Amino acid sequence: MTAVLLITFLVLLLFNVPIAFCMLLSSLAALLYADINPIMVALETTRSLSNFYSFLAVPFFILAGEIMSQGGLSMRLISFVKSFLGHKKSGLPFVTIVASQLFGAVSGASAATCAAIGGMMIPALERNGYPRPFSSALSACAGTTGALIPPSIALLLYGTIANVSIEKLFVGGIVPGILIGIGLMIVTSRYAKKFNVVVEEKTCLKERIRCTAKSIWVILLMLIIFGGIMGGLFTATEASAVAVLYALLVSMIIYRQIKIKNLPSLFVAAAKTTAALSFLLACASLFAWTLSIGQIPVIISNALISSSDSIISFFSVDLSPETYFFWKKIIILALLNIALFFISMFIDVAPGLLIVVPVLLPVSEAIGMATGLSAVHFGVLVVSNMIIGLVTPPVGSTLFVASGVGKTTINEMLPYVFRFLIVMLIVQLLITYILFVSTVLPSLME
Repeated sequence: MTAVLLITFLVLLLFNVPIAFCMLLSSLAALLYADINPIMVALETTRSLSNFYSFLAVPFFILAGEIMSQGGLSMRLISFVKSFLGHKKSGLPFVTIVASQLFGAVSGASAATCAAIGGMMIPALERNGYPRPFSSALSACAGTTGALIPPSIALLLYGTIANVSIEKLFVGGIVPGILIGIGLMIVTSRYAKKFNVVVEEKTCLKERIRCTAKSIWVILLMLIIFGGIMGGLFTATEASAVAVLYALLVSMIIYRQIKIKNLPSLFVAAAKTTAALSFLLACASLFAWTLSIGQIPVIISNALISSSDSIISFFSVDLSPETYFFWKKIIILALLNIALFFISMFIDVAPGLLIVVPVLLPVSEAIGMATGLSAVHFGVLVVSNMIIGLVTPPVGSTLFVASGVGKTTINEMLPYVFRFLIVMLIVQLLITYILFVSTVLPSLME
């Protein structure tokens, strides 16, 4: 059964069948081969997703992102950041990165962040002397921080599946997201010296105050979400509803860029994105259930543990139990990162998490990362690794969004993407092996 599932999946993937249908058709083939009623299983697994209260946050955060894009909030956010950073040598790339992080603090999705910020910043970067492929690659990689900085749809999915505190996962993603942003800034600083860049004039104090005043409502939205979640005023799901209501009121009453007649198109756009994501999650849920029937989680967990044991015994035999467990954990996490990196290259974050999280839970138990802050640490490192796949071919969704928005080809973007990826991989190592990075803020909530 497992062989039928995996072979069918890989064959369909090779024929460029959309990933959702790869998971759906391979699951149906495996279930039919095992003489299990596929219709009943499919109905039950997809219905079980609706039992998760946390999943209600997904359409709300998607709608909040749409409102920010069309309601003028993203434009004012860029103006605010630009007034403080735009005059520097690498000013506009810095603006792109910081604005992406701030926008991601509301939308929770990398593709939405890339489309909203990249759509305005890529032409501006090109006018200042940056090549369009570079600008598009930067927008794609900066957009990935939107999937890590809270509220994050990816972290929400992980917390729901693994039964880990979503609020602590959200807060745990802040420092890793900021580190990725700093790394991207270091790379762009080197490129600013290489390109013939036009440096913009320094904004006067009066203009900075004006931009801050115009964007104060956007800043307040982020403070309400962060403060509410960290202070325990509302859950992540309730925060998503607050974000929609607040963004809608600001866009309609204060900025007056959304009229009542615009609401149907806004809701339809958000509904389409939610429907596509829901279908992906339903197919991934069925695929994950079929994997579990084939005992794949147990097999992978045992394989990782036995591989680490073999590597340790090859280099050393006489180790204390504490030292042995320490090196065992180091090796398993290294193998895990490598496996997740390759998986994320072919499967998008949301369906990927539904598939891999049930597989990885036995591994987290084996290395003592299944409870407390260790569980938060494990969740952040899994999600941050899967997010790297958003900008790696052949399936990187944010890469395709940036290519479309920037009107350039992925082949032209790849040389710059690979340089940004090096930074993201270095940050991934920091997240993996330095507990402090992902747990310093969640520890304040205990």
